[in-house]
Amino acid sequence: MSTPLARIVAGLTDAPTLVLLHGITGSAISQSDAIDHWVSQGYRVIAADARGHGLSPRWTPAELARAGDVLVDDVIDLLEETHPAAPHAPAARIPGGDQAGLPRTDADRRPVLIGHSMGAATAMVVAVRRPDLVAGVVLLDPARYGTRSPQELRDRGAARKRARDAEIADLPAAVARAVADPEVPDGEAVVGVWASQRMDPALLDTGVVAPEVPWEEAMAALTVPTLLVTGDRPGSARVGPAGLDVLARIGNPQVQTALVPGAGHDVRRTRPEGFWAAVDPWLQRLLGRAA
Repeated sequence: MSTPLARIVAGLTDAPTLVLLHGITGSAISQSDAIDHWVSQGYRVIAADARGHGLSPRWTPAELARAGDVLVDDVIDLLEETHPAAPHAPAARIPGGDQAGLPRTDADRRPVLIGHSMGAATAMVVAVRRPDLVAGVVLLDPARYGTRSPQELRDRGAARKRARDAEIADLPAAVARAVADPEVPDGEAVVGVWASQRMDPALLDTGVVAPEVPWEEAMAALTVPTLLVTGDRPGSARVGPAGLDVLARIGNPQVQTALVPGAGHDVRRTRPEGFWAAVDPWLQRLLGRAA
């Protein structure tokens, strides 16, 4: 096992656990509002820094050559470290089932993976490969591998690198913009800039923002309860209404979807009320908790 990912752990040890995975250029601390919210709701939260982000290990050339798989392996290692798989674990609860008030077994203590963008694409593939490690997954407008060419991905990575370099060249101005942005929570503005400049730019050179598994293939293969949340803001939402149509045609009964009107790629930040209204009841049903 490689050096473990850095992480924030908050909440009661014996509470149902949510494992948070951020998007590219983010970090665990740049999700501080989400951590605070879910801890206040009685969850234990583990928010991890992806490799090359925050305080986690930097990328080596060998790892960059298989970056998508390394992102997945890192999360599997994290889950095995914090929540070893229960032998013969039963199927996870299905959202909408009448589970409230039932005692939780050791197998039921498997966490829910919640990922945004790169983190959502990683969570999706982790759940496909190791469903024994998770109770379910929440995919927040995931990056969709297979929808852009390798050159397009490298071009987007280069654009992110230029934006990061511009921030580093004038950090006070970058912080001022983040603080003034009405869609960035106050507690996430400064740390978001820190996360961006702390990121290992070697990943941006590769263009990798997701494991190399076509997203339609992965969504069809999911066998654990899954909630995919997206918005409909043009030019921002990655899945959006068109992606939801694709999922409807796939028809995986484990997958539920929620469209938050007006939301952009970061659904939680751009439309927080709609985000919480979609995600919190689903988690309560999945984990057998009274609302």
